[in-house]
Amino acid sequence: MHRKNELDKAILFIEAGLKTKLILEDIAEQANMSAWHFHRVFLASTGITVGEYIRKRRMSEASKELVFTSKPIKQLAGEYQYESQAAFTRSFSSVYNISPGKLRRQVGPLQYFNAITSLTKGDKMIQPTIKHKEGFRVVGISCQNTMKNNNIPNLWNSFNFQVCGNVAAAVQGVALGICYYVDFAEMNEDTPFTYLAGVEYPNDLPVPEGLESREVPAAEYAVFEHVGSLDTLNETYKAIYNNWLPDSEYRRRATDDFELYDKRFKYGLEDSVMEIWVPIEKN
Repeated sequence: MHRKNELDKAILFIEAGLKTKLILEDIAEQANMSAWHFHRVFLASTGITVGEYIRKRRMSEASKELVFTSKPIKQLAGEYQYESQAAFTRSFSSVYNISPGKLRRQVGPLQYFNAITSLTKGDKMIQPTIKHKEGFRVVGISCQNTMKNNNIPNLWNSFNFQVCGNVAAAVQGVALGICYYVDFAEMNEDTPFTYLAGVEYPNDLPVPEGLESREVPAAEYAVFEHVGSLDTLNETYKAIYNNWLPDSEYRRRATDDFELYDKRFKYGLEDSVMEIWVPIEKN
Protein backbone atom coordinates (compact mmCIF):
# COMPACT_ATOMS: atom_id res chain seq x y z
CA MET A 1 0.00 0.00 0.00
CA HIS A 2 1.40 3.38 -0.98
CA ARG A 3 0.85 5.80 1.91
CA LYS A 4 3.64 8.32 1.47
CA ASN A 5 1.35 11.31 0.99
CA GLU A 6 -0.86 10.68 4.02
CA LEU A 7 0.96 13.21 6.17
CA ASP A 8 0.37 15.73 3.42
CA LYS A 9 -3.34 14.83 3.55
CA ALA A 10 -3.31 15.73 7.23
CA ILE A 11 -1.79 19.13 6.43
CA LEU A 12 -4.46 19.77 3.78
CA PHE A 13 -7.13 18.79 6.32
CA ILE A 14 -5.73 21.34 8.78
CA GLU A 15 -5.60 24.06 6.13
CA ALA A 16 -9.20 23.42 5.10
CA GLY A 17 -10.30 23.55 8.73
CA LEU A 18 -8.57 26.63 10.11
CA LYS A 19 -12.01 28.18 10.72
CA THR A 20 -13.48 25.02 12.23
CA LYS A 21 -12.88 23.13 15.46
CA LEU A 22 -9.89 20.93 14.68
CA ILE A 23 -9.55 17.76 16.76
CA LEU A 24 -6.22 15.95 16.86
CA GLU A 25 -7.79 12.51 16.46
CA ASP A 26 -9.52 13.65 13.25
CA ILE A 27 -6.29 15.12 11.88
CA ALA A 28 -4.31 11.97 12.72
CA GLU A 29 -6.95 9.83 11.03
CA GLN A 30 -6.08 11.51 7.73
CA ALA A 31 -2.58 10.02 8.05
CA ASN A 32 -3.88 6.64 9.30
CA MET A 33 -2.09 7.13 12.62
CA SER A 34 -3.07 7.26 16.25
CA ALA A 35 -3.14 10.72 17.78
CA TRP A 36 -0.10 9.83 19.91
CA HIS A 37 1.92 8.59 16.94
CA PHE A 38 0.90 11.47 14.66
CA HIS A 39 1.80 14.11 17.24
CA ARG A 40 5.33 12.70 17.59
CA VAL A 41 5.82 12.34 13.84
CA PHE A 42 4.56 15.87 13.16
CA LEU A 43 6.91 17.34 15.76
CA ALA A 44 9.87 15.38 14.39
CA SER A 45 9.03 16.46 10.84
CA THR A 46 8.34 20.16 11.41
CA GLY A 47 10.05 21.12 14.65
CA ILE A 48 6.78 22.39 16.16
CA THR A 49 3.74 20.75 17.69
CA VAL A 50 0.46 20.32 15.83
CA GLY A 51 -1.21 22.79 18.15
CA GLU A 52 1.47 25.42 17.60
CA TYR A 53 1.25 24.96 13.84
CA ILE A 54 -2.52 25.46 13.90
CA ARG A 55 -2.22 28.51 16.15
CA LYS A 56 0.41 30.18 13.94
CA ARG A 57 -1.49 29.42 10.74
CA ARG A 58 -4.70 30.83 12.18
CA MET A 59 -2.93 33.99 13.31
CA SER A 60 -1.24 34.37 9.93
CA GLU A 61 -4.53 34.13 8.06
CA ALA A 62 -6.25 36.39 10.59
CA SER A 63 -3.54 39.03 10.13
CA LYS A 64 -4.33 39.18 6.41
CA GLU A 65 -8.02 39.67 7.14
CA LEU A 66 -7.22 42.39 9.67
CA VAL A 67 -5.37 44.35 7.00
CA PHE A 68 -7.42 43.60 3.91
CA THR A 69 -10.97 43.38 5.27
CA SER A 70 -13.10 45.43 7.64
CA LYS A 71 -14.35 42.49 9.70
CA PRO A 72 -14.63 43.34 13.41
CA ILE A 73 -11.90 41.79 15.57
CA LYS A 74 -14.56 40.02 17.64
CA GLN A 75 -15.91 38.37 14.47
CA LEU A 76 -12.44 37.22 13.44
CA ALA A 77 -11.90 35.81 16.92
CA GLY A 78 -14.99 33.67 16.56
CA GLU A 79 -14.20 32.57 13.02
CA TYR A 80 -10.74 31.39 14.06
CA GLN A 81 -12.16 29.38 16.97
CA TYR A 82 -11.35 31.65 19.92
CA GLU A 83 -13.83 31.88 22.77
CA SER A 84 -13.38 35.63 23.17
CA GLN A 85 -11.76 38.67 21.61
CA ALA A 86 -9.41 38.81 24.60
CA ALA A 87 -8.18 35.24 24.03
CA PHE A 88 -7.69 36.01 20.34
CA THR A 89 -5.74 39.17 21.15
CA ARG A 90 -3.44 37.31 23.58
CA SER A 91 -2.71 34.61 21.04
CA PHE A 92 -2.17 37.10 18.21
CA SER A 93 0.15 39.23 20.32
CA SER A 94 2.21 36.20 21.36
CA VAL A 95 2.86 35.38 17.70
CA TYR A 96 3.41 38.87 16.28
CA ASN A 97 4.28 41.06 19.30
CA ILE A 98 1.56 43.48 18.24
CA SER A 99 -2.13 43.57 19.07
CA PRO A 100 -4.75 43.05 16.34
CA GLY A 101 -6.08 46.55 16.90
CA LYS A 102 -2.68 48.18 16.58
CA LEU A 103 -1.92 46.18 13.44
CA ARG A 104 -5.17 47.37 11.87
CA ARG A 105 -4.43 51.01 12.76
CA GLN A 106 -0.84 50.89 11.52
CA VAL A 107 -1.42 48.48 8.64
CA GLY A 108 2.14 47.31 9.28
CA PRO A 109 3.77 44.54 7.27
CA LEU A 110 4.03 41.13 8.90
CA GLN A 111 6.01 38.01 8.14
CA TYR A 112 3.31 35.46 7.45
CA PHE A 113 3.53 31.88 8.72
CA ASN A 114 2.90 30.03 5.48
CA ALA A 115 1.31 26.61 5.19
CA ILE A 116 3.56 23.59 4.90
CA THR A 117 3.25 22.37 1.33
CA SER A 118 4.69 18.89 1.88
CA LEU A 119 6.07 16.75 4.67
CA THR A 120 7.23 14.01 2.34
CA LYS A 121 9.73 15.70 0.05
CA GLY A 122 13.49 15.59 0.44
CA ASP A 123 13.70 12.88 3.07
CA LYS A 124 16.95 10.97 3.12
CA MET A 125 16.79 7.31 2.25
CA ILE A 126 17.13 4.93 5.17
CA GLN A 127 16.70 1.16 5.46
CA PRO A 128 16.23 -0.88 8.63
CA THR A 129 17.03 -4.38 9.76
CA ILE A 130 13.92 -6.31 10.81
CA LYS A 131 14.48 -8.05 14.14
CA HIS A 132 12.39 -9.99 16.64
CA LYS A 133 13.03 -9.30 20.31
CA GLU A 134 11.50 -11.28 23.15
CA GLY A 135 9.88 -9.43 26.02
CA PHE A 136 12.36 -7.82 28.39
CA ARG A 137 12.57 -5.62 31.46
CA VAL A 138 14.35 -2.31 31.82
CA VAL A 139 15.26 -0.63 35.11
CA GLY A 140 16.24 3.00 35.38
CA ILE A 141 14.85 6.46 36.01
CA SER A 142 12.07 8.25 34.19
CA CYS A 143 10.69 11.70 33.62
CA GLN A 144 7.45 13.24 32.46
CA ASN A 145 7.51 15.26 29.26
CA THR A 146 5.16 17.06 26.94
CA MET A 147 5.59 17.93 23.29
CA LYS A 148 6.40 21.49 24.39
CA ASN A 149 8.66 20.70 27.36
CA ASN A 150 11.43 18.16 26.79
CA ASN A 151 13.11 16.96 29.99
CA ILE A 152 14.90 14.01 28.36
CA PRO A 153 18.41 15.56 28.05
CA ASN A 154 18.46 16.31 31.78
CA LEU A 155 17.23 12.78 32.47
CA TRP A 156 20.23 11.29 30.65
CA ASN A 157 22.56 13.46 32.72
CA SER A 158 20.99 12.01 35.86
CA PHE A 159 21.19 8.50 34.39
CA ASN A 160 24.96 8.77 34.03
CA PHE A 161 25.28 9.41 37.77
CA GLN A 162 22.52 7.19 39.18
CA VAL A 163 22.34 4.13 36.92
CA CYS A 164 25.15 3.77 34.40
CA GLY A 165 27.71 1.29 35.69
CA ASN A 166 26.02 0.95 39.09
CA VAL A 167 23.66 -1.96 38.33
CA ALA A 168 25.89 -5.05 38.24
CA ALA A 169 23.29 -7.49 36.87
CA ALA A 170 22.36 -5.26 33.94
CA VAL A 171 23.35 -5.86 30.34
CA GLN A 172 26.60 -3.91 30.42
CA GLY A 173 27.61 -1.36 27.84
CA VAL A 174 24.08 -0.84 26.54
CA ALA A 175 21.66 1.91 27.60
CA LEU A 176 18.03 2.10 26.49
CA GLY A 177 15.69 5.04 26.20
CA ILE A 178 12.10 3.77 26.41
CA CYS A 179 9.23 5.96 25.26
CA TYR A 180 6.07 4.65 26.91
CA TYR A 181 3.18 4.14 24.53
CA VAL A 182 -0.18 5.35 25.82
CA ASP A 183 -3.38 5.34 23.77
CA PHE A 184 -4.71 8.73 24.82
CA ALA A 185 -8.37 9.50 24.31
CA GLU A 186 -7.34 13.12 23.82
CA MET A 187 -3.91 14.59 23.26
CA ASN A 188 -2.33 17.99 22.74
CA GLU A 189 1.08 19.56 23.21
CA ASP A 190 0.53 19.69 26.99
CA THR A 191 -0.35 15.99 27.35
CA PRO A 192 2.32 14.26 29.46
CA PHE A 193 4.17 11.14 28.39
CA THR A 194 6.85 9.08 30.12
CA TYR A 195 10.41 8.38 28.99
CA LEU A 196 12.70 6.03 30.89
CA ALA A 197 16.50 5.99 30.64
CA GLY A 198 17.74 2.60 31.79
CA VAL A 199 19.39 -0.75 31.22
CA GLU A 200 18.06 -4.20 30.43
CA TYR A 201 17.75 -6.21 33.64
CA PRO A 202 16.88 -9.84 34.57
CA ASN A 203 13.21 -10.52 35.33
CA ASP A 204 13.98 -12.77 38.30
CA LEU A 205 15.85 -10.14 40.31
CA PRO A 206 14.33 -7.42 42.49
CA VAL A 207 14.37 -3.89 41.16
CA PRO A 208 17.39 -2.04 42.60
CA GLU A 209 16.57 0.52 45.26
CA GLY A 210 15.79 3.96 43.90
CA LEU A 211 15.03 2.72 40.39
CA GLU A 212 11.84 1.80 38.58
CA SER A 213 11.11 -0.87 35.97
CA ARG A 214 9.27 -1.23 32.70
CA GLU A 215 8.18 -4.46 31.02
CA VAL A 216 8.46 -4.28 27.23
CA PRO A 217 6.50 -7.00 25.38
CA ALA A 218 7.89 -9.25 22.64
CA ALA A 219 7.64 -7.65 19.21
CA GLU A 220 9.00 -7.39 15.71
CA TYR A 221 11.07 -4.24 15.24
CA ALA A 222 12.40 -2.18 12.39
CA VAL A 223 15.86 -1.22 13.65
CA PHE A 224 17.40 1.93 12.19
CA GLU A 225 20.89 3.31 12.69
CA HIS A 226 21.38 7.02 13.27
CA VAL A 227 24.90 8.10 12.39
CA GLY A 228 26.27 11.41 13.63
CA SER A 229 25.41 13.98 16.24
CA LEU A 230 22.11 13.92 18.12
CA ASP A 231 21.50 17.38 16.68
CA THR A 232 20.36 15.67 13.46
CA LEU A 233 18.36 12.90 15.14
CA ASN A 234 15.08 14.49 14.04
CA GLU A 235 16.14 14.01 10.41
CA THR A 236 16.44 10.26 10.95
CA TYR A 237 13.05 10.12 12.65
CA LYS A 238 11.60 12.12 9.78
CA ALA A 239 13.07 9.67 7.26
CA ILE A 240 11.64 6.72 9.20
CA TYR A 241 8.09 7.99 9.51
CA ASN A 242 7.76 10.09 6.36
CA ASN A 243 9.72 7.94 3.95
CA TRP A 244 10.33 4.34 4.96
CA LEU A 245 7.23 3.43 6.97
CA PRO A 246 4.58 4.80 4.55
CA ASP A 247 6.14 2.87 1.64
CA SER A 248 6.72 -0.34 3.58
CA GLU A 249 4.47 -3.33 4.14
CA TYR A 250 4.31 -2.51 7.84
CA ARG A 251 2.48 -0.23 10.20
CA ARG A 252 3.66 0.90 13.60
CA ARG A 253 2.53 -1.39 16.41
CA ALA A 254 0.87 0.23 19.43
CA THR A 255 3.59 -0.46 22.00
CA ASP A 256 6.77 1.14 23.35
CA ASP A 257 9.55 2.17 21.01
CA PHE A 258 13.10 2.71 22.21
CA GLU A 259 16.56 4.03 21.44
CA LEU A 260 19.64 1.88 22.00
CA TYR A 261 23.03 3.33 22.92
CA ASP A 262 26.04 1.00 22.99
CA LYS A 263 29.81 1.36 22.60
CA ARG A 264 29.33 2.77 19.10
CA PHE A 265 27.69 5.87 20.58
CA LYS A 266 30.11 8.81 20.87
CA TYR A 267 28.39 11.92 22.08
CA GLY A 268 28.76 14.83 19.68
CA LEU A 269 30.98 13.03 17.15
CA GLU A 270 30.21 12.56 13.48
CA ASP A 271 31.00 8.81 13.55
CA SER A 272 28.66 8.18 16.49
CA VAL A 273 26.04 5.45 15.98
CA MET A 274 22.86 4.74 17.94
CA GLU A 275 19.81 2.64 17.09
CA ILE A 276 16.09 3.41 16.92
CA TRP A 277 13.82 0.37 17.46
CA VAL A 278 10.31 0.88 16.06
CA PRO A 279 7.72 -1.85 16.84
CA ILE A 280 5.96 -2.98 13.68
CA GLU A 281 3.34 -5.37 12.35
CA LYS A 282 2.23 -6.33 8.86
CA ASN A 283 -0.50 -4.27 7.21
